[in-house]
Amino acid sequence: MGIQSENALSEAYIMIESCEMEKAAALLDDTLAGDLDNDSLVFAIQCCNFWKTTLPQLEQSGYFERGETLVNQWKQFMQLASREDGKQERTLYAFRKGIFSLALEFYGKASDEKDDKLHSEICRKKGLCYKKLGSYEVALKCLTEANTSVPGQSSVMAEMADCYALCGETKYAKLLFKEAFFIDAQKIDLDFLDSQLITLLVKKVSEKGYSGAVLQEWIPVYGVLFGVFTVKRKLRSQEVLGLKQEIFAKKSELKDPNNNSSVIIPRLMNLYFWLIDHYQLSKDSVSKINDVMLEIRTLDPAVYKIFVQ
Repeated sequence: MGIQSENALSEAYIMIESCEMEKAAALLDDTLAGDLDNDSLVFAIQCCNFWKTTLPQLEQSGYFERGETLVNQWKQFMQLASREDGKQERTLYAFRKGIFSLALEFYGKASDEKDDKLHSEICRKKGLCYKKLGSYEVALKCLTEANTSVPGQSSVMAEMADCYALCGETKYAKLLFKEAFFIDAQKIDLDFLDSQLITLLVKKVSEKGYSGAVLQEWIPVYGVLFGVFTVKRKLRSQEVLGLKQEIFAKKSELKDPNNNSSVIIPRLMNLYFWLIDHYQLSKDSVSKINDVMLEIRTLDPAVYKIFVQ
């Protein structure tokens, strides 16, 4: 890469980090004319063009909606970025800093009007933005506030777990991830989880051919089988009752051919794992554990074989 191209990219990165996509694109286009084979210039221009169509539309909506638009568009943008297979990390860093800084600004100006649910969601999204900007401790403060406003949301707990993992607090991260996927795996947005603890697990499970809602439900199962979700806790009596009620409900659902068994089976499997944890921590009778193990073997012999090894 020539010095002129390097200088142009460095200058463009400053503009991109301020979300001045039009100016950055114009500069890079001019530079490309003298360096047509420069992949970094081409990719940066493609990225600028992507955001040039999104940013002008933001003024037509409220602050919260603007933040939501940026966050949702980031998913589509990463599909473009994934083609580069990590070769353009400096360029992606500039766009990540620009987009999530702007989204954070919008969420900060959004009004929750004393609505706990909306306040929690704004705090969660602010936490997400701080996490993407590398400020993990600040992100955790926002996510803790989100969890305080509306406790027990799997989406919030998964983000908290991700932050703890990125901070090196692996034990607590494992516990929170396990809790989050137990509460509601479908509400967890895998696209925004960054720590290797969870991304490697997601990759391994997806390599088995699972996708979508089915993938979401199998993640906690393989999290146990692969030794990732290893941290356990005692359940309260009310939680045990709820756990057994849901197991009964899922078994009934499984008997109905109109229901989607590909989603029900891994969910039921995860419930069985939690019940076994409860029996083990409570030092309950071995016969109860054996009964659950039999249910697991009947449900999926392959999973049972891995589980008992």
